[in-house]
Amino acid sequence: MTAALRALAPEIRISAFGGEKLAAAGAEIVADSTALAVMGFSEVVRTLPAFLKVRKRIWSHLAREKVDLVVPIDFPGFNGKLASRSQALGIPVFWLIAPQVWAWGAWRIPGFRRKVDRLGTILPFETEYFSSRGFDVFPMGHPLMEDYADTFPFEERLGEREARFNDRESPLRIAILPGSRRQELTHLLPTLKVTAQAVGAHLPDREVRFIVSVAPGVDPLQISSVFDSGFELSRKRLPELLETADLAMVCSGTASLEAALAGVPHELVYRTGAINHFVGKRLVKTPHIGLSNLILGQAMVQEHLQDDASPLPLSRALLRWLARPVERQEFYGHARNLRRVCGSPGVWSRTAAELNRMVVAPEAGS
Repeated sequence: MTAALRALAPEIRISAFGGEKLAAAGAEIVADSTALAVMGFSEVVRTLPAFLKVRKRIWSHLAREKVDLVVPIDFPGFNGKLASRSQALGIPVFWLIAPQVWAWGAWRIPGFRRKVDRLGTILPFETEYFSSRGFDVFPMGHPLMEDYADTFPFEERLGEREARFNDRESPLRIAILPGSRRQELTHLLPTLKVTAQAVGAHLPDREVRFIVSVAPGVDPLQISSVFDSGFELSRKRLPELLETADLAMVCSGTASLEAALAGVPHELVYRTGAINHFVGKRLVKTPHIGLSNLILGQAMVQEHLQDDASPLPLSRALLRWLARPVERQEFYGHARNLRRVCGSPGVWSRTAAELNRMVVAPEAGS
């Protein structure tokens, strides 16, 4: 987004709560977000002092500088307070990437609506959901389509993958995408390793290569301490890694949507601490947690949660893909539909133009 704004209006000044990538794109970093990349209720409690320190710094910046527009991105627990503060100071708010109140916390919608002048949506069903509840909605399209739309060789790679499935002499490539948050890695890495070993043991006559994604910001030692010899660690961007993957195990989150958009048959995995699971189970009101399943409104991808996120059911599920070509074709059909409904590329340039319009002509966004 920062780069798109700079391309549209080079003179614009952008101050941000973020990290190295935002700084490299030309944003002035008011507070660093790296230490606050947490997920789950217990983790947020532990980082509360750091949150409060960051909030104080941003509040001071808003009061001291002339800010024309505040653009919160997701992160409702923190950004809700930011939006309220901004509006109290007379600064309009264009909230990008709507918080998932449709999953839990619908009771917050009236208060949230009062804090937001414009709301950007990225999931297809969100536009109708928020519009019907009184929000001024800007449908962005999904940012992943910048990487997975027309330039991504979906059909070509699908054909190559099917050829490998049908040729036992071809190496089988299984991608392991464990996520980037510390608590996700802690809970999932051992399970994913044992699952991979079980899959390899069931295919003694076939070469199987396991490629473990090391996400940006993740300490590679945390990955290599679990995935030692026999595993390939990769820092490639996921669109590149998934192009040559035949199957995958994916931590729930954006990476699971990427695997679906790339057309890679996969199993979705998620395991968290007991406290987070207990609280989340009582709050989340959706039938699925996988983004592709939520977008399509059906179980495109099998979800392995908590106790089911264990080596035996996971390895069996992965091996079933090899023996069931009809199910693979059904998956590819869902993937094509998913790619269609997630929109077109140009998400950030379209959104940057809308942000700039609100700065240049504020009344247009009201």
